[in-house]
Amino acid sequence: MSSSFSKYLLVLCFLGLGSCYLLKPKVQYYVKGSDEWSVELNNEHYTSFGDSLYLRKAADGTFKSFYQHFSTGVCFDNQCRPLDIILHWSISGRYLGFEMPKGEFLSKTDHDPFDRKEYLQLNEILSDDDLPFKDIQYHELMNQPESSTESVDAISGATSERIKDIVVKNAAYTTYKLWKLVYVESQKFIEQYAEKHLNTSNLMTVLNSQDRDEIFWGLTHIKDTLSFSVPVKNRLLSLIQSDDYYLSYNAVHAIPKNYLSDSGFLETLFSSYLNTSDASTKNVMFRKLKAAPRLSENLLAKSRQSLPTMAPQEISNLLKLYEKHLVKDSASVGAVRSLMKHHNPYVVNLAKGFLKRYDRSSDQTQIN
Repeated sequence: MSSSFSKYLLVLCFLGLGSCYLLKPKVQYYVKGSDEWSVELNNEHYTSFGDSLYLRKAADGTFKSFYQHFSTGVCFDNQCRPLDIILHWSISGRYLGFEMPKGEFLSKTDHDPFDRKEYLQLNEILSDDDLPFKDIQYHELMNQPESSTESVDAISGATSERIKDIVVKNAAYTTYKLWKLVYVESQKFIEQYAEKHLNTSNLMTVLNSQDRDEIFWGLTHIKDTLSFSVPVKNRLLSLIQSDDYYLSYNAVHAIPKNYLSDSGFLETLFSSYLNTSDASTKNVMFRKLKAAPRLSENLLAKSRQSLPTMAPQEISNLLKLYEKHLVKDSASVGAVRSLMKHHNPYVVNLAKGFLKRYDRSSDQTQIN
């Protein structure tokens, strides 16, 4: 066989391998409900923080997400293997997903590449910020002497029982390394940056997320200074009226003080109070209504209409609201008097107590 023909065959082999390589799909995995996007070098709307960490922005400057490109190594089996990966976070620091440059892939200790099922497992692991990796040292991943460290001298062995159920099989070092990259320095910086630069637009991005933890982060960061936006107010009301008790409860907790002077907002809050069946949410709604400067005429009218169908505890709370806000108009007092015919003795006693205090107050007013 001539040398030129051998070279020709060699070129064909390389072309065949190259075409297979190029046809291999790019590795990209995202958490459910997040934006499935890829890093574009021509993206004009971003801020760089150095160390390959970037903030993506919309054209109007609203924060969209963060990403960071890591070129590092994973050391095991007496060698270090390169890791080329891009990690994504929401603007509050929640993990969103990962992608790898075209042609890059993750492999296990036996040199086999990850399959789709293993990538999905890894993505699920990286989505959990409560794993014990933060309390585990590198040398504890395998059953080996404690003198082993993250270096080319690391000794491979059986995966530690402590972590074998929370790592991709035969990829403990890679799983651990990536989880640390997601949840250590970069995430902390992102959270602090987001808190410092939080404005109405960025807050709306968080509150409109599909993720409960993301929304909760936004609710805990609502401040009076950010609450004058109608979109924020409307979104807060929709969360208060949500069937998700966790979100509803925390949305009520997040109500800024200045909202309590908004009669329309209070009327919607009172309607939500009547419609929710969650006792904890009812209690915090009642406290907010009690803390309001005043109750509007529309709210009082709504309360009078609702009295006959209210549960005993709701009636008790309403009468406390009347007392707190010094409700003494004839229509409201008359509605309470009608409770004297209620079938529940407890409710009758509540009405008697309110009317007794009302009559005593009215007599005192006349004397003065």
